[in-house]
Amino acid sequence: METVALEDLDEVDLLLTELEISRGKGNLILCTVASPAYRDHVIEAIARSFLVRVMAVESGDALISDLRSIKPNEKEVLIWTLPETLSKDILDALNNFRELFYDNGVPSLVLVTPSALDEVIWKAPDFWRYRGGYHILNGSERGLDYQAVEALSTPLDFSYESKEELLRRIRINEYLRDKISDQRELACILGELGTVYFLLGEPLKAIEHYEQALKISREIGDRRGEGAHLGNLGAAYADLGKPRKAIDYYQQALAIAREIGDRRGEGSWLGNLGAAYADLGELRKAIDYYQQALAIAKEIGDRRGEGSWLGNLGAAYADLGELRKAIDYYQQALAIAKEIGDRRGEGNWLGNLGTARAILGEPRKAIDYYQQALAIAREIGDRRGEGDSLGNLGNACANLGELRKAIGYQEQQLAISREIGDRRGEGNALWNMSLALNEIGNSVQAIECAKEALKILESIESPHAEKMRRKLQEWEEASNQIQ
Repeated sequence: METVALEDLDEVDLLLTELEISRGKGNLILCTVASPAYRDHVIEAIARSFLVRVMAVESGDALISDLRSIKPNEKEVLIWTLPETLSKDILDALNNFRELFYDNGVPSLVLVTPSALDEVIWKAPDFWRYRGGYHILNGSERGLDYQAVEALSTPLDFSYESKEELLRRIRINEYLRDKISDQRELACILGELGTVYFLLGEPLKAIEHYEQALKISREIGDRRGEGAHLGNLGAAYADLGKPRKAIDYYQQALAIAREIGDRRGEGSWLGNLGAAYADLGELRKAIDYYQQALAIAKEIGDRRGEGSWLGNLGAAYADLGELRKAIDYYQQALAIAKEIGDRRGEGNWLGNLGTARAILGEPRKAIDYYQQALAIAREIGDRRGEGDSLGNLGNACANLGELRKAIGYQEQQLAISREIGDRRGEGNALWNMSLALNEIGNSVQAIECAKEALKILESIESPHAEKMRRKLQEWEEASNQIQ
C-alpha cells in the first residue's frame, strides 16, 4: 500500500470541514484534483460523510440550465465535475452565472484538474474571485488509501441528533482551529464552535467563540460572516435572558443581510427579532416579524425556517389567548419537523402543544405531549429542552393536584437551569415551586422562592414580573396578618 502524504490528508480534512460548515447554505468551493481518476477517489471520500449529487458539466448551456432548475435537498452537497479541456461556453457560463451556485442553498463543490485551472483564472476571473473556498489535492491516482482519510476526517453529521455528535464536533473543530492559517476558515470554525456550545446549553462559551469569530470577520472584511456572528450573538444573549441586547445584535445582522442580499439571513434575523419582542411581551410586534420571516422562508424553500416561524407564530397566538389558532400553527410546525428530521424542533412543538392543551384544561393530554418532548430532549442532549419539559410536567401535575410530584419536577428543572445558565428557566422553576409550596401550606418557603424568582425575572425584563410582584405582596400581607 502506498503511503499517503500528510499534506493531502490535511487538505481533505479541511475540505470536509468546510463542506460541513456550509451544510444547508449556499457556498461555492473550488478544488483542483490531480486527474479524473483521483477526482473519483475524492468524490468517494466525500460521499462517506455527506449526501452527494454529482453533476458532470458538458456544456455552458447545460450548466446554466442545471443551475437554474436543480432543487437540491438541504442536506446535499452538489459536486460539479469540469472536463479537462474547458470550452469557451463553459468558461462564459462559469463567469457570468457564478452567483447561481450560491442560490442553490447548498454547498457546491467544483472539481477541476490543474491543467484547466489556468483557464478558469484567466478566462473566468469573476468565477475565480467569487469562490468561498479553494483547496488543492495533489495526490497520485495510484493506490490512495482513503481509509486513512476517513480515519483522520471523522465523518461529520451536524444534524444535532445526539449530544455525542455535538461533543465530537467540538473535538474536530478544536483540532482544526489550531492547524489552519486561513482567517476566513478560522472564523467559520470559531463560529461553529459557538453554535455547538449554544446547542449544548452553554451560552457564555458560545458568546466567547462568536465574539472571536466576529472580530476576525470584521478584520478581513467578510460581511456575510460578520452578519452571521452578530445574529448568533443575539441568540446567545436572548438565551441569557437579555432580549434588548439581543435585539441590538439582530438589527445589526438584519442590516447586513439586506445590504448583501442574503435572503435566508434576512428571514432568520427577522424571526429572531420576533422572538426577542415576544420575550418582552410585545406580541403584535412579534407576530409581524414572524410573518415577514415566514414569507421569506416559503419564498426561498427553507423548510426548517418555515417550521420554526410557524411554531413561533403559534406561541405568540397562545400568549394572546387564541389557543385554537396556536394549536393549528404548532401542528403545521410539528409536521415539517418530522418531515425534515428536525428532532430539536419536533421536541419544541410537542412541548408547546402540551402547553396549549394544558391551558384548555386537558392536563392528561398535556402530560403525554410533555413526556414525548422530554424523551427527545434527553435523546439529543438538549439540556434546555429537558429543563423546559420537566418544568412543564411539574405544572401539569400541579394542575391535577399532584403537588409533591410537581415540586419534584420543578426541582429537576431548577438544577438544570442553574447548570446551563438559563436565567429564565431558573426564574420560572422557582416561581412555579413557590406556587406549589404555597398550595401545600409552606408559606415561608413559598415566599423565599418567590422573592428569588422575582429578582431573576426582573433582571431579564420578563413581562410576567409585575404579576408576580403583586402575588408576592399578597402572600407577604397574609403572612404578616397570621403573625
